[in-house]
Amino acid sequence: MGVPLALRNLIHEPSKLILQIVGIAATLALIALLLGLREGMFTSLTAYINNTGADLVISQLGVKGFFSSNSAIPTALHEQLESNDSISEVRHIIVADVIFTQQSAKTPILLIGYNIDSAIGGPWNISEGRAVEGDDEILLDTWLAWRSNIKLGDAVSILGQDFMVVGLTRETSSWMSPYVFISQQAAETILQQPQTASFFLLNLKDTANANQVAQEIEAEFDGVSALTPDEMAAADRRVLATVLDAPINIMLFISTAIGIAVMGIITYGNIQARLQEYSVLKAIGANNAWLAWLVSRETLYRTGLGFIVGTGLAYLVAGLIMRAMPQFTIIIEPKMMFFVAIVALIMSLLAALLPIRQIAHIDPAKVFNQ
Repeated sequence: MGVPLALRNLIHEPSKLILQIVGIAATLALIALLLGLREGMFTSLTAYINNTGADLVISQLGVKGFFSSNSAIPTALHEQLESNDSISEVRHIIVADVIFTQQSAKTPILLIGYNIDSAIGGPWNISEGRAVEGDDEILLDTWLAWRSNIKLGDAVSILGQDFMVVGLTRETSSWMSPYVFISQQAAETILQQPQTASFFLLNLKDTANANQVAQEIEAEFDGVSALTPDEMAAADRRVLATVLDAPINIMLFISTAIGIAVMGIITYGNIQARLQEYSVLKAIGANNAWLAWLVSRETLYRTGLGFIVGTGLAYLVAGLIMRAMPQFTIIIEPKMMFFVAIVALIMSLLAALLPIRQIAHIDPAKVFNQ
């Protein structure tokens, strides 16, 4: 069985083909990395609220997201919420934006005070050490500890109070600020906010309907909002999207335009180098439609190989970036790569348009007379 003409044209010059594939792969990998970075930022931003294990979150009225604005609620609401027959457990947390200072480095952090007995609202992934057991202990994010050269057993100061680092956490490094965990009592003391909570975390009984309970709470208590963790995460994502989507979309547009240009130049250059061959094909009866399909197949084959290499390159570079800069999370999912494949297909077809028009105007007689 013979090799199809389109494939034979591709492998005729292997070194040139490799360079062309690398160029296409780099473009597609860049698109995948931008999409993965965007998804990673959204995921890291909502990681805490998605891992609380709560069915409902009670916040100050008007506060829809975890990062959107500050929330302050009297802890006296605790007992009143417990009296609701649909609620099985009530816990509250204290959240505050704080500047963490270590030597000369200053880093904004999100300080979270939680009930260390129930562990609700605490860290969900302790990679080293143990959980907080006392009011003078603290858990740091792994990246924050690495950046500040802090190890287990070291002492750190938060708002003038010393804490001993007893554990390091992962998945707690939002691009905005890493999370730091201490006991609820310690947070009340250093923040000077006695009898004040930022959020209440509620677990409901199996028979309870979350939306119905939320409506009951908002109707019964003034000045509070009751939301599911998904609703709070969605609010935070919307806030981030207003800041992030525009620059990411511009970079994606530029990357796509570059990809179309690269593919177009490659296809155009290949046709210029083989004008004599295409002229011979036209002279022996090949029509413009067949030649257009030949060029399109060559472009699709080349793009397909570039997509395969680009996928591997995207995963490799994403891993290297997260290893070198753990504060960034890049999430590349199969559905995302399917989208990149669709983009690559459109790019390859657009890139073939101009060269196809060039072939249509080839005059075999003129080429033979040269």
